Amino acid sequence: MKSWGHLARTVLVICWKNIKIYYAKGPIVVTGILFPVFLWLAFQTGKGLKAEEAIPSLIAVTLFSTSSSITPVIAPWETRQKTLEMLLARPVTIARVLAGDMLASTIFGFAFALPPVIYGLAYGVAPASPLLLMGLLILASLEFSALGVLFSAVPTDTPADAVMISSVVKLPLIFISGVFTPVNQMPSWIKPISTASPLTYVADAIRLLYKGEDLFTAVLDLLVTMVYTAIFVLAAVKLHRKTITARLQLR
Repeated sequence: MKSWGHLARTVLVICWKNIKIYYAKGPIVVTGILFPVFLWLAFQTGKGLKAEEAIPSLIAVTLFSTSSSITPVIAPWETRQKTLEMLLARPVTIARVLAGDMLASTIFGFAFALPPVIYGLAYGVAPASPLLLMGLLILASLEFSALGVLFSAVPTDTPADAVMISSVVKLPLIFISGVFTPVNQMPSWIKPISTASPLTYVADAIRLLYKGEDLFTAVLDLLVTMVYTAIFVLAAVKLHRKTITARLQLR
């Protein structure tokens, strides 16, 4: 029981440290907040989306961008500041450090996904089940946070390197995942690629809750999201364990 309490305190301390230090960083503000908002505005203006179509899109793109914006820069930044060495010199495992990173990013993503939900309510657009939507947002925030940790596994002390890798992957995922254009309206050659994207299933589940329309079933959306979350978490821990030596040797 004591060990579990120590584990929880360690993760929470790392999480709180990340929240205080990284929320106001330039890359976080740009890629996590401003980018999804302006991208959504561009599509809404260009396509003239109705509120019941626009709100699910805004929620999905905001959730994806904010949840995966913090975790790519934490490890490179702490490598450059030499704080990662001090952190690992304590009785803390890599898995606990990454858990704290993901928890901070999950909170960040979930918090910034709520304003679009409230914005929708102001326009009379509400999900069929607010409780299910909250659960989905938390799970998806964790999923995309873990994805961001994968990007930070590259042994570098330059946050811009991780942000660049993250952007190269995230931008295509946004456009092929049915966030702005439903997958069933995309060209036939894109559809198989779309089904491999983790964002596809989250966007599909959000659209189902708001519009009653889905490409897959709710059960499949949830199961695939859970599987991707587990894969990203396990892969992130494994990759960071492999690259930590090279990272600590950077000077």
